[in-house]
Amino acid sequence: MNRPRYSLMEIARLGALFLPGDALEDVMPPERKEYPLLVSGAKGRFAVTDEIDFVEENFNALKRVLLLTERIDPQRAPYTALWIRRPENPSHGEIMVAGRALPGEGTDIQPLWPEILRAFAGQPTRRDRNKGETVYYPVRNSDEDIVGVLEVTENLAPFFV
Repeated sequence: MNRPRYSLMEIARLGALFLPGDALEDVMPPERKEYPLLVSGAKGRFAVTDEIDFVEENFNALKRVLLLTERIDPQRAPYTALWIRRPENPSHGEIMVAGRALPGEGTDIQPLWPEILRAFAGQPTRRDRNKGETVYYPVRNSDEDIVGVLEVTENLAPFFV
């Protein structure tokens, strides 16, 4: 049976259609959203990530869509993750929710690079890596504001159906 093969950009576009941007915007409870702003100067530039708490319903809704997005093309079986900007320093970002695996950048708070910044500005973009391709697609809330970026990374490991 010949199944269609989708580009990573098409997989990201389809996944972003179903991602609840409002859930990403509210994945942390209000008191935790403000916490990094209050302690950012205490021990360094950022609060440590151990203080992050999640609204379970929102986290689960996002995780579910990421896992389903990874199944759009079983031949590719890419990895997915959702990036947000840090509220105390929007030039930095971090992974808020990941699908089956974390991206190569890991979970550290880090400066955002040109490709992901273009996606945060509303332009889907791709990045060629030495281990394949990654695409970044903006995620919007119900007000059409960009609240995050969906990363879809090529899975180069053998995958058997």
